[in-house]
Amino acid sequence: AGISADRLARIDDLINSYVSRHWIAGATAIVVRHGKIVYYKGLGYDDVDTHTPLKRDAIFRIASQTKAIATTAVMILYEEGKLLLDDPISKYIPAFKNPRVLDKFNPADSSYTTVPARSEITIRQLITHTSGLDYAVIGSTEMRAIYAKANISSGIGTEKSTLEVEINKLAAMPLGHQPGEAWTYSLGIDVLGYLVEVVSGKPFDQFLKEKIFDVIGMKDTYFYLPASKHNRLSTFYTENDTHELIK
Repeated sequence: AGISADRLARIDDLINSYVSRHWIAGATAIVVRHGKIVYYKGLGYDDVDTHTPLKRDAIFRIASQTKAIATTAVMILYEEGKLLLDDPISKYIPAFKNPRVLDKFNPADSSYTTVPARSEITIRQLITHTSGLDYAVIGSTEMRAIYAKANISSGIGTEKSTLEVEINKLAAMPLGHQPGEAWTYSLGIDVLGYLVEVVSGKPFDQFLKEKIFDVIGMKDTYFYLPASKHNRLSTFYTENDTHELIK
């Protein structure tokens, strides 16, 4: 395929060096040239404690990489003429009508005052993280406190709720800044997930499966992995305070 085996071996060296330094437990890598797979390996461990090798077909949690998929879904609806990017989100989710922006915040009890937003939030602003929405758990100090008090989810581990319920709760929260005036990594993409449901009339996961995953052969992508594939789900590691890998 016109690929240097010596240069491909550098991938092994790099990933194995990360494993030996305990920066990661393991990783998979694939290189495709002209439609032909020329490199495809699992390196390191699925379980560090038992030295269980990481298989190349391991399934990983992709977390915020879901944002690219959700945005693709919105662009499909745009191409189908179902919406315009500069439409106000309130056209489809009325709870976002007449948004308000945080003015003063009291850290003692997380109370706050607001001022009216100068404009509506648009779909484009949600895509580009410029809507003024923030993020639970990892957002600004003020908005983390406000979201926590209102029980706003971070988007992970909310299998007992629905997009409709969670997004309508979020719509009642103040914005951290005026729409379009700053960039803030946010739950705006979660809002787009509900937008897809409203416009398409289908559950978000069903729309993704029919319009994206089945079309391009993403056979292992789910919000909730079926039991038949649980044995392929990679062990989830993070770091402790001394940068050691922990499950």
